[in-house]
Parts: sequence; structure tokens; C-alpha cells
Amino acid sequence: METKKKRLTLDLDPAFQRRLKAAAALKGVSMRGYCLTAIGRELAQDEANGVSGRPVFFRAERLARRRKEIFGGKPLSEDSADLIREAREIRDTEIKEWA
Repeated sequence: METKKKRLTLDLDPAFQRRLKAAAALKGVSMRGYCLTAIGRELAQDEANGVSGRPVFFRAERLARRRKEIFGGKPLSEDSADLIREAREIRDTEIKEWA
């Protein structure tokens, strides 16, 4: 069973579109084929460098691992928003003292 394809529409500057059309023609491929190849190559390079197009929940897992490294798995004693507010108040007080 073939998976359903998704459509992507790009608005290109006319000069850019002409360059794309010429480059594709020189390679003997359609603009679509040229773009798919270029995007595939860029994605492969990103994935090889650790940049992934994986869904957000994978990044959330990475964040959870990092939080565990920093805090040793201990839960924060306060709400993180309260901690941020407190840090901002301290910073603002210090800035006023320097002025």
C-alpha cells in the first residue's frame, strides 16, 4: 500500500525560480526532482550532524535526560516559574545596585 504524499508549496522569487529551472534542465531532471534530491541531501547531512527532524517528544526526552543530569533526578522544591521570578528579582536588584 502506497503512503499518501503531502504537498509543499513554495513561493519563489522569479530570479531564483529561473536559476532553479536552469540548474534542473542542465541535469536533465524536473524542478521537482531537483528539489527532492537537494532536500534529501540536506536532510541526510543534518541527520549526520545530529540535527534531526524528529518529532518534539524526542526533544522533550533529551531535555528530561539533561534535567536529570543537572538536578540528579531530584524534583525541584518549588515551581520553576517561581524560581525564574526570584532569579529575575535578584538580577534586577543587583543591576540597581550597580547603577
